[in-house]
Amino acid sequence: MISNVMKNFIKEPLTSHEVLRDKERLVAEVVVNGSTYYLKGEKIEKAFLERLIAFIREAGMSGLPYIGPEKTLDGADYVEHDGLLFILERKGKGAEVEGINLRQIEEIACLMGKEHALSLSRELRLGRGTSWGMFGGNATEELGDYDENELCFQDLMRTLEENGSFLEELELIRRLYESRREALEQVWGDLPIGATQGDLAPYNMLFDGNRISAVYDYNIAGDERLVNGSVASAIYLAWHYDGFKGEESAEERYEAFLAAYTRERPFTELELQVIPDLFAVIRPFRYDRVENGIEQIKQGEGKQFIEETISLLQS
Repeated sequence: MISNVMKNFIKEPLTSHEVLRDKERLVAEVVVNGSTYYLKGEKIEKAFLERLIAFIREAGMSGLPYIGPEKTLDGADYVEHDGLLFILERKGKGAEVEGINLRQIEEIACLMGKEHALSLSRELRLGRGTSWGMFGGNATEELGDYDENELCFQDLMRTLEENGSFLEELELIRRLYESRREALEQVWGDLPIGATQGDLAPYNMLFDGNRISAVYDYNIAGDERLVNGSVASAIYLAWHYDGFKGEESAEERYEAFLAAYTRERPFTELELQVIPDLFAVIRPFRYDRVENGIEQIKQGEGKQFIEETISLLQS
């Protein structure tokens, strides 16, 4: 399959190829005459893929280091083969990193700010949500419907009920969480929204020193409330990214991210108003934190986790 699809993009035979992923979507690293490419195929709507490619190219033309798809020999953007739509990306220049410093965190924030400003100014939309989204309902696992934050809250509540511990704290957590979420839901539709890459994280980037030299992987790109995506990313890089190289505290990293972001796109008054509520529900209910907390509770522990959860909800 890989050889057959590649014939649509490049005349020369493959030097080598390696399948990196073959579940849900196909991703292969392909080498042709010393040049490395990534062939990516998945079941996806043509209309969405065309919007996504237009978004990537718009970002690239605006100076963002987003790697766009190669054209086929016939000038098309993608190839349809065996029920999958394939794009081909040339490997970017730069190096993968195993850890990042504060300057690189600020670079990611600046890039996100530029992306969000571009999406707003050009009214760019992709027509589906992202994995950061809230208030989708969770009837399915489709992006835009899927609400991981709510699911993590429900998992914790279920564990506490089944365990029979911290029942008084359970009701307090429920009241605090639902109050914060209700306040957010009332204004959610009024928050600025735009097309986003959906996962601007170090593992989807190449660096040249502290500078981001390439961005790739758009499989969870979508439309997002921009303040939600920026706060969630700041929290991830401050508290949950494994590999920070620096002396700055998590709080300092969080503040540095938002300061760098707003140099490129200042928040609106409404966005500033919702940041405390966003922080109060996102920070305690990140899936990895909740998973660790649930494990502690099942082992008869978890007092510190529960106390911290309440404190974060009240912050």
